[in-house]
Amino acid sequence: MMGIVVHLVILLALIFPTDSVARRASFTPEQKAQLSRIQTIRVSALALTEKGFISPELILQVVQRRFEELGFQVVTDATQPHDVEFHIICEERKHQQSVARFGGDNELTHTPDRLWHGPACQLSYLLEGRDLSWHKEVHPSMEQDSRILREAQDVDSGVAVFEQLTRELERFDFPVMLLSEWGQTHRLVSVLTNPETSQTRQLIILDLLRQFPDPEALPYLLKEVEQGQAPEQAIAAISGLGLDVVPHLQGLFESQDRPVSIRAAAAKGLGRILRSEGDLEVMTILLTYLSNATSKIRSSSDIEFPVLTEVVWGVGSIHHRPTVALIGNLQDRLWLIYDNSPEMKKLRDVVSVVHKYQDFNQL
Repeated sequence: MMGIVVHLVILLALIFPTDSVARRASFTPEQKAQLSRIQTIRVSALALTEKGFISPELILQVVQRRFEELGFQVVTDATQPHDVEFHIICEERKHQQSVARFGGDNELTHTPDRLWHGPACQLSYLLEGRDLSWHKEVHPSMEQDSRILREAQDVDSGVAVFEQLTRELERFDFPVMLLSEWGQTHRLVSVLTNPETSQTRQLIILDLLRQFPDPEALPYLLKEVEQGQAPEQAIAAISGLGLDVVPHLQGLFESQDRPVSIRAAAAKGLGRILRSEGDLEVMTILLTYLSNATSKIRSSSDIEFPVLTEVVWGVGSIHHRPTVALIGNLQDRLWLIYDNSPEMKKLRDVVSVVHKYQDFNQL
């Protein structure tokens, strides 16, 4: 029962997305143009221990190097020409709260945690002196914080804390996040296609391209599907481009020469487009597969579990009788098969959730 509840919550989240695209959509055309042309960044930093301010030089060095690695110029003097101001405030014990109580990025990942009062660095930027509500926070885990305090009993705790915060800033990929925030897709794809880019960073970039789609990235994403290390994530990013990429996703989905994981990712992408666009062509593609796959089920060996599961998710928000009948027929067939594998359990749960959701909407 708990599994069904979890899947129902997931379905509702898919149907009613709360994407962070909405905040960036509030930028004016002039702001978008300015952000896309950013080349010189003025960086300012503050470092505050329990005993007072200390030099932020190590933090500035890390931030400057990480921006310069992406081709930006960095200045620290406010009188020098610059396109944007980047601010970072690091504290041994967080007091400064750089985000409004409501709105902005409050519900997004890496945003300031109101319940965290340990060591933290808060990051933000200003465009022409205006805060555009991009706020991120980096801090060690609770376990790391406790360890720092234990190890720093005989030395200046502020020194140990800022060494740890500097390491966290090395790991936290805020420069790539800002490339996405500023709409600098050309720089993002340059990093993505660089052979020296780590897989972790590639996954971050692909997820950002999924959240903030840009047609400029499509050729590179298609190449990632064929040659990259994370083709499923590349397909997810492609799906964010909407109806224009349906032929690409359909080709991946219907190709029997593709691995099941690729076809499942394409099905998931088509489902995402169907939920956002309600397109008849996409609906037909998924329902045709669902009908054919259901009619052939005699045993577990007849089921492509990852693909069928994603197709059921995809059509889960469609409220019309043929879909309800297909889901009901699939549910009956699945329970005639003796199979307690995790794949079958997941498929049964998803089918049950979708069937209940559609029944409710038929009332």
